[in-house]
Amino acid sequence: MSKIKFPQAVRSFIKYLVAERGYSKLTAQHYEHDLSIFGRYLQEEFEYDLEDLSVNKINRFEISEFLGDIILIKDNSPAARNRKLYSLRSFFKYLQKREIIKDNPTDSIEATKSELKSEPIYLNQKSIKQYLKAINDYNSKYCRRDLAINKVFLYCGLRVSELVNLNLTDINFEDSSIKFYGKGNKERYVPLHKDVISSIENYLPNRNKITPKNEDARRALFLSNQGNRISARTVQLMVKKYAKKAGLTNASQITPHKLRHTFASLFYQQTKDLRILQELLGHSDISTTQIYTHIDKKERKQAIDELPEL
Repeated sequence: MSKIKFPQAVRSFIKYLVAERGYSKLTAQHYEHDLSIFGRYLQEEFEYDLEDLSVNKINRFEISEFLGDIILIKDNSPAARNRKLYSLRSFFKYLQKREIIKDNPTDSIEATKSELKSEPIYLNQKSIKQYLKAINDYNSKYCRRDLAINKVFLYCGLRVSELVNLNLTDINFEDSSIKFYGKGNKERYVPLHKDVISSIENYLPNRNKITPKNEDARRALFLSNQGNRISARTVQLMVKKYAKKAGLTNASQITPHKLRHTFASLFYQQTKDLRILQELLGHSDISTTQIYTHIDKKERKQAIDELPEL
């Protein structure tokens, strides 16, 4: 399969719509706009460098996450979500037809047929407690490591790629913070809640009993069972395992990305400060951060409901 990059693939697709399919320039612009929004989402949430992203690396999970989040951006409109799905499906169908990709990652994603009551993209406090209790109750020798990992997600909102790349030297215990290089090689500073500090300190004696297999592992904060830097895949499977053990609704859909959403939603609910949240999440574009204002709608409705009868 060809390793064509995302921007080049989009340009080729738009030309195809106009030159071969006879679509109007306005219609082609709608497709281009949808793909542009998807591209920005891949940059912000999954740290992809679009200029270097081969289209055959984009998978169903990333598309599903995008479509789930776009529901919030577009005020729970199934029509908006379906249009974006149709744009993506047409794009990947074109790539498949041209033998640029083997499989169309949108094939098994269904359109929304009725008014959408979307599942929450974040865990509420009750679910968080159930989830963390499941880790404690599992009582494995990796319990302290897994608690520390999950509390970094829930209190800091890191991407899974950022978490697995944390080094011991990134933790500053004196001022309770982590400083690391995130997307675009930009330095990020994130204060650590005392619960996170405590969890990391509890984990470190266990970590120090593991013999690192290489120099990279010696630097890593979180190690695998085999003494390597823990992988994103291992963390993803671990999150699903504990979500199932906790008996959470739609446990199979709980991912590190959902834990990042949990942090962001709870932080916004507490502070209403989008600018600080943007910095903590490492978003270059505040429009990506604005999906978390969905919480305001619930609070506005509750405020109206509590008005006295006239």
